[in-house]
Amino acid sequence: MLDASPAWAQDDEDEDEDEDDEGDDDEGDDSEEEEEEEEEDPDQPPVTAGGLYTLQTYPQGEIQRPLTMTQGIHEMRAGIGFDISNKTAFETFGLSFDYRYGYRDNVELQAGFKGIQNFDAISGYAAFEGSIVYDLVDFRTGFQFANAGGETVVGVPIGFPFRYAPKEQVAVTALETAFEIQFDSKPDATPSIGIVVQPAPIVAILVKAAVRVTDFDFSDTSKLAIPATIAIQLSPNNKIDAGMDFTFNNLKPAPIDDGMGGTVTPNFYDDRFLLFFGQIRM
Repeated sequence: MLDASPAWAQDDEDEDEDEDDEGDDDEGDDSEEEEEEEEEDPDQPPVTAGGLYTLQTYPQGEIQRPLTMTQGIHEMRAGIGFDISNKTAFETFGLSFDYRYGYRDNVELQAGFKGIQNFDAISGYAAFEGSIVYDLVDFRTGFQFANAGGETVVGVPIGFPFRYAPKEQVAVTALETAFEIQFDSKPDATPSIGIVVQPAPIVAILVKAAVRVTDFDFSDTSKLAIPATIAIQLSPNNKIDAGMDFTFNNLKPAPIDDGMGGTVTPNFYDDRFLLFFGQIRM
């Protein structure tokens, strides 16, 4: 018994030393993990940016793209279009140009210009768009003008661009515009809604419609205007898009004089515009 006791004591001491060594190893591992967590990669985006993309990893599919451009990325879109309305098809043409720039990962600057009817009607805008909830809902405001028939209208559009994709192939968009502040009259209501169908990353079908209610007066339906657009977009890679927009200028046209003392309401599809566009990111 006396001979065995020192052996037990030695075993206990060895076990204590092993536990101390293991404890030291654990502390060392914890400190290394803390150091790794403290070290920040300068190439990583801000936490507020959400799921950020670079130009090289920018999604090919329309639905997968972020609502705001990534910092430093430019997107330019140019188009040429033709009036294809009844009786005046291809008698007039128009040009358009739109520009988007990622000022920050969640802040985008925009500008654009459009001239139709051989530039008898022109419009332009400059806007700011920033994320409220990244890649879900933004806030958008800016300045825009339109001139047609010698009359110029200037306003400040306000929108809350929203996109929800229940599936990879389908997304719902809304409120790219919500209302517009007019400088010479009451604000106009301009809510918009749309849907994106993407059967494959290379192709997307975009349907958009808006309602313009002059002076927020919903009681007078004669003041309603409902422009709508159907677009087909092809994306051979993540930097280039091409397609066409088919626009109905007003799904609820106002009655016009029939020349016999009465009025007649034109068909909404009598007033059409076709635009071919190309888009590039760099």
